[in-house]
Amino acid sequence: MRLVLDVNVWISGLLWQGVPRQIIDLARSGAVTVFVSEPILSELEEVLVRSKFQSKMRSLGVSSQDLLCLVRQLSQVCVPVEVNVPNLRDPDDAVILGTAIAAKAMLLVSGDLDLLVLEEFVGIPILTPAKFLDIFIQKSP
Repeated sequence: MRLVLDVNVWISGLLWQGVPRQIIDLARSGAVTVFVSEPILSELEEVLVRSKFQSKMRSLGVSSQDLLCLVRQLSQVCVPVEVNVPNLRDPDDAVILGTAIAAKAMLLVSGDLDLLVLEEFVGIPILTPAKFLDIFIQKSP
């Protein structure tokens, strides 16, 4: 299953336990294929260096560069296509949608309400991590 994870899902999964971590574990095991783009990686890097995440990373014994390296190992990089989405509440989210199209993703997983209100984009469902996991578990033998 081809997925694109929003930056908020990566952050939650890399730094904490819970559903986003389970999705990252699925990527680690090869059960899903996660795609990213350089703009997503850049945003992830910008977010990881924020002061609010520094104590958590210290407690885990990792740096932002360690986490970025892990994301690169767990995902395939693609070049996002440009999209024009006039009803997008946050225009910065267009790169996530463009990455999903370029990756031929089956799903986009996000905790961002600005994306979730769309429900789908050009046939690609946009789901919360919990909803994705529910569907994935139901489809698994």
